[in-house]
Amino acid sequence: MNELLALAVVLTNDLEHARVTVAEYPGVRDALIVAWQDVPGVTPTSGAMVYQRDQGEGETRYLAIGGGGKLALLDRGRSRLVRASALPVMWVIVDPRHPLEVVPDANQRIDAPALLAQYEAFEAIAPAAATRTTIEAAIAAQVAQTNKTCGGQLAPRTQWAAFGKNIRLANQAVAILEAIESACGDKDYAAAVRKLRDLKVDYKADGGALRLEIAGAELAVHFSDTSFNPRETAQVWLHDHL
Repeated sequence: MNELLALAVVLTNDLEHARVTVAEYPGVRDALIVAWQDVPGVTPTSGAMVYQRDQGEGETRYLAIGGGGKLALLDRGRSRLVRASALPVMWVIVDPRHPLEVVPDANQRIDAPALLAQYEAFEAIAPAAATRTTIEAAIAAQVAQTNKTCGGQLAPRTQWAAFGKNIRLANQAVAILEAIESACGDKDYAAAVRKLRDLKVDYKADGGALRLEIAGAELAVHFSDTSFNPRETAQVWLHDHL
């Protein structure tokens, strides 16, 4: 294996002008931020999620935590000659029938804080300066949009005391509501969503992966410091449990 992603790296494909940037997530072992730009077949055209290694026989896969990743990365330990230099090769997988070959670009520098900020913005983590008032407004606006799309009557119940100083993580309820809205594109899921009345938004310090559960008319969402990729994780969960 190249173990290419053990360090920060920018992977590019000049023909498609695609760019994938990878760096270790600060303070979390075996977690990687993967950001993409102009990768064919990926919507939106740019974004960032948190990934983990999945070691297989003869290859290493890099998959989004919680499922629902926009793409996967594949390392088979191979290399090819580029401008008289042997460079390790990886593949970006969106459609398995058409993997996109990428190689590291040594001329590209990585701004790790900017990469983290990109992930946080993509998954609706509020800025550090956000207040409870601004977060409540953001959640309320998305609730209204989601209810309009789904024909529902969801009302948020954020457990502010549980979040303590980490209230900006509560803003990820916006990402959950976006996942619910996306599910309503299917009439059967929309019917299930219309039965829900309460969205309980809770937090437990370093409580691990995102947890969701339905009890009666309540959907409870439990965030933590490492509940990565809430929108996409919720999309997978809702598909399986609604």
